[in-house]
Amino acid sequence: MRELRQQVVIVGSGFLGLSHAILAREAGYRVCVFERSGRPLGASVRNFGAVWPVGCVAGTERDQALFGVETWQRVAARARIWHDPCGSLSLAFREEAWAVLREFKREIDSPEFEQLDRDAVLRRFPAANPEGLHGALFSRSELVVQPPRAMAGLVDYATSLGVEFHFGSPVVAVQEDRVTTSSGHERAFDHLLVAAGEEMRLLFPRELAAAGVQPCHLQMLRTAPVPGGGRLGAVVVGDLTLCHYPAFRTCPSLPALRERLDRELAGFRDHGVHIIVAQHDDHRLTLGDSHHYGSDPDPGSRQVVDDLILAGARSLLSMPLPAIESRWVGTYLKSTEGVTQVVLRPRERVTLVAAMGGLGMTLGWGLARQEVARWRSADN
Repeated sequence: MRELRQQVVIVGSGFLGLSHAILAREAGYRVCVFERSGRPLGASVRNFGAVWPVGCVAGTERDQALFGVETWQRVAARARIWHDPCGSLSLAFREEAWAVLREFKREIDSPEFEQLDRDAVLRRFPAANPEGLHGALFSRSELVVQPPRAMAGLVDYATSLGVEFHFGSPVVAVQEDRVTTSSGHERAFDHLLVAAGEEMRLLFPRELAAAGVQPCHLQMLRTAPVPGGGRLGAVVVGDLTLCHYPAFRTCPSLPALRERLDRELAGFRDHGVHIIVAQHDDHRLTLGDSHHYGSDPDPGSRQVVDDLILAGARSLLSMPLPAIESRWVGTYLKSTEGVTQVVLRPRERVTLVAAMGGLGMTLGWGLARQEVARWRSADN
């Protein structure tokens, strides 16, 4: 690695900050990360840990997602971070959902996707609920990490590369070429990357207000270990998830599926609930999630939302759900205009990663690659 003289400063030690820090350091930059808390505590540790190319639009975005999978595998192997390239299983319990999956498979004719009829699903994935099942789409590309341990592992790996971390050091001001922390410490930068979620409105309030983003609040749950060490074999989703991710928007049967789900599952629609079930190496299941938009949410979780998530998870699986051990709320920024990635450049040499549409763990490595390449081009 050739050492460069330029200094990259990053505000925020969530996954987006860490991915930029690692790739910038691997490119030879001097890198310094400021984090207001004592460790990553935001959206990056409050999610499924699912790296999710199947939800990304075919073309540039899907290529970016697949680069994310490759980089997760490379970095996780070097950093000894647990990761499971288990793939995903999209189950169809309504004729309209089965039609969407068949249309999707025809549109993206790739060996990464395998269409399974009901019998094949139950043979290969016995944890799937057989009642009303039409079939499924198995995608080989998805992988899972355990978010809190993965973020800690990325911090350790970045430190081993020479990235400098300042935890418990909120950045309170950004000048033309330097940042200032709450303790008065200043650090000059050649390039500044701000990936601090809602905290960005304290540093760049007008820019963030004009960007067309809003907070999205979610609820999630985690179970006790599955008895006997039972495995799902993939990240499992169902009909509701097909209406959530942009990859399926061009499927002709999607409007009919959405209309039926709105009619049959109005409570899920009202709370923005779609169901993902992911399993980690401790055999626990992570269940979620919900979507409520707007600032200043109620601070606690709502029982009605937890009940919907549990009912939805039970509808996907044949196994009884273990007891719930923990539940939490999280927040991330999302575009009001349906854009997956909102990246702002309010000043020369300053970049804000404002919103990733809930796909930050999937698209972050690719975004970091693009940003580091942009810095290199500017510096040459």
